[in-house]
Amino acid sequence: MSASWATTGGRMAPPLRRGLMFATLATVAWIGWRDGPTPGAPRRLSATPVQSTLVAANEEAAIHRESWVDPVDHTPSAHSCSTTILPNGDVMAVWFGGTREGAADVAIFTARYDGRRGEWSAPARVVDRMTARAELGRPVRKVGNAVIFADQAGTVWLMYVTVTVGGWSGSTLNVKTSRDAGRTWSASERLTLNPFFNLSSLVRNKPVFADDGRIGLPIYHEMATTYAQMLWLTPGANGRLADYAVRSLVGTKGVIQPAVVPGSGGRAIMVLRDHGPRRRLHSAHSMDNGWTWTTPVGGTLPNPDAATDALRLRDGRLLLVYNHATSGRANLRLAVSADEGRSWIQGPMIEDEAGREFSYPCLSEDAHGRIHLTYTWRRQRIKHVEFNGAWLRQALAAEAGKP
Repeated sequence: MSASWATTGGRMAPPLRRGLMFATLATVAWIGWRDGPTPGAPRRLSATPVQSTLVAANEEAAIHRESWVDPVDHTPSAHSCSTTILPNGDVMAVWFGGTREGAADVAIFTARYDGRRGEWSAPARVVDRMTARAELGRPVRKVGNAVIFADQAGTVWLMYVTVTVGGWSGSTLNVKTSRDAGRTWSASERLTLNPFFNLSSLVRNKPVFADDGRIGLPIYHEMATTYAQMLWLTPGANGRLADYAVRSLVGTKGVIQPAVVPGSGGRAIMVLRDHGPRRRLHSAHSMDNGWTWTTPVGGTLPNPDAATDALRLRDGRLLLVYNHATSGRANLRLAVSADEGRSWIQGPMIEDEAGREFSYPCLSEDAHGRIHLTYTWRRQRIKHVEFNGAWLRQALAAEAGKP
């Protein structure tokens, strides 16, 4: 037996005592961990920071356009796109690309879509593992999922994942901000969200916005066990983060990557990816603006352990984009619900090709009622589909008329 594990005169050797003491303290810290201080439940939620910017949409003619966020051969692999509507109405997208997911050469890129011209700008590299390492002052082995959003003051926020050791379950979450619509960015700031080495905080879907100024970002944990969380951010002066606190959601074991859609009267719905053997899309409900949630329940739609997204249409219904399968990601489909996700009407297939992957969709709506869908296309590129309510109604009617 080596000296580090030996006992002396019935007493533990110092290295062993120190190891057990550390393990005990870590366990106590984990069990005793409580969500950080917060000012209580948020006031009314909305999907956009300034609800009054939405205007009535002219839906006399159906609109449906397809384009590419990234140029052909920009990177061998591209994945996990998120979008936001900028104050001037442009769409900004963020995604990661490189040789393959998790490779050392992966970087996070942004691009802007000018809806008037129907064109995407050239991708701009925002951060990679080397710049993240320099800005954070710590080792970074790879970068991954990122989410982008603009707040009420016009500041654009970029939340992204870094890993120092291990796989994605060892992730930490970081933030960068921009005061000039994503042209320049602040240095990265690492968030402390978990008590045990601050590991396993991941992000995938867009936030919701409270009237009191806070931003509710759905995140998730997947080390040892999996569960969903809400990260409540308080923006400060000069486009920086003033405060934040995380709340873990009770009863969410086995589901990850929550997508939150606000409703009226304090209601909100959360749609979750099934990370377990059930392979059903799960949903949870809140009656206090996303502060507390019901236990997620599996619904009627399948889920092949894949990301999904949702938004609320202007007529009050929910629009969902998901992989309609219990295994594989060879298709991508729309669905609509008129009863807060309890039942769904199947909509059109956006993609359907055996042996291929179409995944990690994101939905955003601009001020003119145009819906912007982005997703990973064959793990090679990021595809963009733009449509309006008139096209969606036609597509739903066509789907209903199929034998």
